[in-house]
Amino acid sequence: MAKVFMMMSGGVDSSVAAADLVELGHEVIGVFMKCWSIEQLVSMGADESLYGCFWEDDVTDARLVASKLKIPFYVWDFQAEYKSGVVDYMLYEYKNGRTPNPDVMCNSIVKFGIFYKRAMELGADFVATGHYAKIAQSDDLNQSNPNVSLGQTILEPKSLKSNKYIARGRDSNKDQSYFLWRVKSAQIQKTLFPIGEYQTKAQVRARAEQLNLITATKPDSQGLCFIGETPLRALLLQTLGQKNGEILDEFGTVLGTHLGAFLFTIGQRNGLGLSGGPWFVVRLEIALNQVIVAHLGQEENLMGAKLLAKEINWQIQTYGNQATFSCQAQIRYRQEAVNCTVEMQSPDALEVSFVEPVRAISPGQSIVFYDGQTMLGGAVIQSKL
Repeated sequence: MAKVFMMMSGGVDSSVAAADLVELGHEVIGVFMKCWSIEQLVSMGADESLYGCFWEDDVTDARLVASKLKIPFYVWDFQAEYKSGVVDYMLYEYKNGRTPNPDVMCNSIVKFGIFYKRAMELGADFVATGHYAKIAQSDDLNQSNPNVSLGQTILEPKSLKSNKYIARGRDSNKDQSYFLWRVKSAQIQKTLFPIGEYQTKAQVRARAEQLNLITATKPDSQGLCFIGETPLRALLLQTLGQKNGEILDEFGTVLGTHLGAFLFTIGQRNGLGLSGGPWFVVRLEIALNQVIVAHLGQEENLMGAKLLAKEINWQIQTYGNQATFSCQAQIRYRQEAVNCTVEMQSPDALEVSFVEPVRAISPGQSIVFYDGQTMLGGAVIQSKL
C-alpha cells in the first residue's frame, strides 16, 4: 500500500481518480488547492465583476467526495505562489507580445512545484492528479531503442525503477500530456495518473455514477487553470491598461484600430473588427503598438518551417543528449503532432525543422516533442526562423 496525495479539484476526473486509488488499496489523502480568490483579483486592480472562479463550490464538492470515500481531506492555500508564478507570468508575456501557456506553468509551479514538494515532505510515496495522461514504463527505453511499446498506467508501488515516463492518455480527444512537459523526470517516478487508461470521458462519468459521486454530472471546468471563466480580454485591459493603436496590413496600410496590441495572438482571426475579411494576425509590433494582419488568401504568410526554442526540459534525457534527431512535435494543444528534426544548438537552445510547414508559430507557446505516444520533453518557442 502506498501513501498517495491526491489533487482534488472538485471535478469528476479527480474524483474518479481518487476513488480508483482507494479501491486499489492505497492510503489516499485528498487535497484541494486554493489558488485564486476575488481578493486576489481586486488586488490586481481588476473589477470584482470579472471574477469567474467559484472555488467555494468546488471545495465543497471535493470535500463531499472525500467524505464518501472515507479519506482525509485538506485545503492548501497557494494563492501567493499562484499569483507570482502563473498570473504575473501570464500578464508579463501578453504585455511583451508573446502567447503564454498558463496551464503549463500552473502544472510546473503549483501542482508539480509547491504541491509536490509539500506532499513529499509529508511522507508521500506518490502524488496523483486527474490528468488524461499515462505514466508508462519500459525496461529497455534507451537511445538505441526509443520506440518502445507503452505499458499500463503505473499504480503499483512495488516498481520504483527510474524508467517511467509520460505518455498520451488513451482518450486521444482528452489527452493532456501536452501541458505536462515541464514535469521533471524524477517527479514522474512518483506520479500517478489513474484515469489515463479510460478510453472516453463518458466512461469516467459512468464510473462516477456507479460510485454515486456528487460530481458525476458536474460540467467540465472552463477557462484558465484556477482562474476559471474570468474573461481574459477584460482582465488584460483592466490590469495592463488600454493602449490605442493601429491595425495594418503587411504593406503598411491602416485598416483599423485596436485597444492594445497585447490583446492579440499570432493566427487570430476573430475579434479584429475589420471589413473585407477574413483577416488574421501575422505579427505583433509591441514597441510600436501595431498589429499586422494578412488576408485569408495570403495564408502562406502565417506558415513556418523552422523555429528556435529555449527553456528545454527533457523527460527522456537520451534524446537531449543527441546532437540531432527526428520525432514529432506539437506547437499548441489539440494540434496534431507533425514530423520534424530537432537540432541542439546548446544545452538550452534547439532548432526545429518541420517536414511540412506549420501554421501560426507563436513565441511564448510550448513546443512538445513526442515519439509516437511517448512524450520526450518540451521547450518554449522563441521565434520563427
